Amino acid sequence: MPPSIIPGRKRSGTNQTRERNVRMLRNSAVATIAVVLASAGAAGAQETGPACSAALNAPVSFRISHQNSTTSPIHPRLEEIVADVTKVTDGKLELAVFPSAQLGGEMQALEQASFGENIIFYTTAGALATAGVPELSILNGPFLTPTLESAQKLEKSELISGLKDRLAEKAGLRILALNWFDAPRSILGHKGYPEPSDLKGIKMRVPEAPAYLRTFETLQTAPMALPFSELYLALQQGVVDAAEGGIDGMADANLMEVAKTVTVTDHFRVFYGFAMSESLFAKLPEPCQTLLKDEFAAKGEAYSVGMDEITKKRVASLKEKGVTFVDADKDAYRKATEPFYSLFPEWPAGLLEEVRAAMK
Repeated sequence: MPPSIIPGRKRSGTNQTRERNVRMLRNSAVATIAVVLASAGAAGAQETGPACSAALNAPVSFRISHQNSTTSPIHPRLEEIVADVTKVTDGKLELAVFPSAQLGGEMQALEQASFGENIIFYTTAGALATAGVPELSILNGPFLTPTLESAQKLEKSELISGLKDRLAEKAGLRILALNWFDAPRSILGHKGYPEPSDLKGIKMRVPEAPAYLRTFETLQTAPMALPFSELYLALQQGVVDAAEGGIDGMADANLMEVAKTVTVTDHFRVFYGFAMSESLFAKLPEPCQTLLKDEFAAKGEAYSVGMDEITKKRVASLKEKGVTFVDADKDAYRKATEPFYSLFPEWPAGLLEEVRAAMK
């Protein structure tokens, strides 16, 4: 998620205190849910951890890289992984977390891992698709997963498991988990857009990624790819009329100061996760492989449910501050974005139907 401080803007002490309290509440909520949901993973680690330790002749170390700050909800979950793995392997499988893109951005980390560096990196299905398995990019599609449960089921399916194995074979990248879901994304603007036809000609800020551009082209907007750090001023000065994004992330960036209406579309639920070098993964004893996959999957599940709960609380707080929430006609939006799935000739025929079947 993007940083909450916009360069060049001075915030009052009251705002800083409020944001600090929100961060504390957010991390506390996720931590509570993580304790409950990760218990099964912890139980499994008690079995595979000692076996991993016994199978290692010498300590093995990996660096966990992510782009978010230490105050983001993801960071404590990664620290939990480090603590759990250290405990059950008696420190023989060494992990360390490097936040704030200290080891490079997403694509830089991907490249390092593909060259065999000892890095476990935070990534998306879309980024991994560029490494040689274009089918993974379908996970970036609009309105693909109607619920968190359907997204989690898809991630665990044989179809996605097969794509993970192909990525390991073709690109030398092993996905440990792809189930770290933020809450679905919506549209922030100066007015509501309950029907997709309301968006025609709207200057819409989107991230710098093909799936976002193509999605909002199908909605007949004029999509503009801008860095998130420029969005506050872009909304304030009318460079863009609206922006798509996660409600919690946009609120962290104080965007509701300059645009007061959120249209709840839930158009994307991004598949985030962690991957590493396949060559290094293959060299690990099988119990260590299982331990890493189980730990990242368990913490991903806890993180995802936590983010949905955090967003619900954030929405309630924003409503109290005067932000208007408009319910979109999601069926109409879904129908309007169906042409997106015909824009990728590199996908095999029938892929969308296979994906939908995997969620049933």
